[in-house]
Amino acid sequence: MAIKSSSLKNRWLFWHQWIGVIACIGMMLWGLSGASHPIMSRLQPAPKQFMPPLAAVDLSSAVSLPALLQQQAITQFQHISLVHLDSQAYYRIALPTAARYFSVKTGVERTGAEQALAVSLANYYTGRNAAAVAAVTPVTRFEPDYHPVNRLLPVWRVTYRGDHSLRAYVDTEQSRLATLVDDRRAFLTKVFQFGHNWSFLQSCSTLQLAIATFVLVLIIASAITGVILYIRQRKTAPYRLKRWGVQWWHREFGVWVSLLILLLASTGLFHLWMSDIQQRRPILHTALMSDSAALTTAAWSQLATGQVLKLDIYGGGATLFWQIIPASVGAQGLPAAQVAAQHQHDHHAAIPHAPTAPVLWLTGLHTVTALTPEAYASAWLTLMAKKTQPAIESVQWVTSFANEYGFIFKRLPVLKVQTTQAQHARFYLEPATGALAASIDDSDGLEGFIFAYLHKWSFQFVSKDVRDLMAVLAALAVSLTGALGAYLFAKKRS
Repeated sequence: MAIKSSSLKNRWLFWHQWIGVIACIGMMLWGLSGASHPIMSRLQPAPKQFMPPLAAVDLSSAVSLPALLQQQAITQFQHISLVHLDSQAYYRIALPTAARYFSVKTGVERTGAEQALAVSLANYYTGRNAAAVAAVTPVTRFEPDYHPVNRLLPVWRVTYRGDHSLRAYVDTEQSRLATLVDDRRAFLTKVFQFGHNWSFLQSCSTLQLAIATFVLVLIIASAITGVILYIRQRKTAPYRLKRWGVQWWHREFGVWVSLLILLLASTGLFHLWMSDIQQRRPILHTALMSDSAALTTAAWSQLATGQVLKLDIYGGGATLFWQIIPASVGAQGLPAAQVAAQHQHDHHAAIPHAPTAPVLWLTGLHTVTALTPEAYASAWLTLMAKKTQPAIESVQWVTSFANEYGFIFKRLPVLKVQTTQAQHARFYLEPATGALAASIDDSDGLEGFIFAYLHKWSFQFVSKDVRDLMAVLAALAVSLTGALGAYLFAKKRS
């Protein structure tokens, strides 16, 4: 019986060692890169301003937009918004190939305004001046410094001299800051992407998914076999192992860390596969062309009657959506810089709230209709739906990042549209642009909850300093356990 028991232990030890030698590579890569994440977040450059530049515009005395479009022979547009440049207000008219700027007071076109606005916004958010600008570049797709997690496209990259080559990414359409990056942050991001996302395999996403899955399964198996070995050898190990020796440390330290490894590896594996499923879903493109004829003089004279902080017009064909934020709303009338919102969220400071109720309108060739949130959602889904429109259960404003709609989604304010579709599908719509900010169902919500609270430990009742310290210690413990196992494996065979 003893021989059989010894043989069984040896088999468990054999599998633990050979599974572990491969798993330890992943443990050290994921552990060390995980430890770098809190450092990376603390090195995130902070903006000098949190809100877009605010200035009221009196539309009742402004140049008529319908007349301006007709005068300039603009028959179609994607989006019209109000922007401020050099203390003047302009209509920004986005066309398929470019954006044109016209003075709100005179209707005179300003050339080169798109790039000038990008520099002005970057200077505003960073506190720098034009003399420090080294380069200004349009960004139409995601790149090493500007990852898909930033979501907003197209944007402009404004690079500054000194200050570790600070780069500001700004969205001129909504005058918002997408993110700030400098050389330190970029380096740590590359380290994190290499060790945590395995960016060295990103050229082949299928291979990347397969290898990462294989290693995570081995890590889970290694942790399980390690716990079984600890239990089976609990009577003999204290006599066989030299106290405080490497083997003793690997055994005693590893059994506690194995529980942590099982938690992080299993939640990481779930996140890995859910992310792949989400990325394979078809993208709903919301950039539609609107007919200028739909912007009638009657609609303009009815809606452009007073001072506003923000005006957005877009739609499809003869259907136009309007979002108007009156000047009476005050400084809270525009969404905060998103990188600022993340920075403040991490440090438990108050995040400036967007308005609880921007004024929404729907216009056509012969109609001007005030929209409730429910009516906007219904009209938006009707415009975008290619098949049957999902039935709407409820619609509510979301004016701050919380719960399943975190700062990763970037856009505020949005409307949460709860539908009766399978798995309680809900859409988050940004009325300022018509963009689908997020599409989430119950499986996505479960994955988001597990990843946020069981993998990243984003507990809001714990201070950021404590959370970061816990995360770093846990990541280093995982790395140390893998390193000790690799050392013992190599020593035994040397």
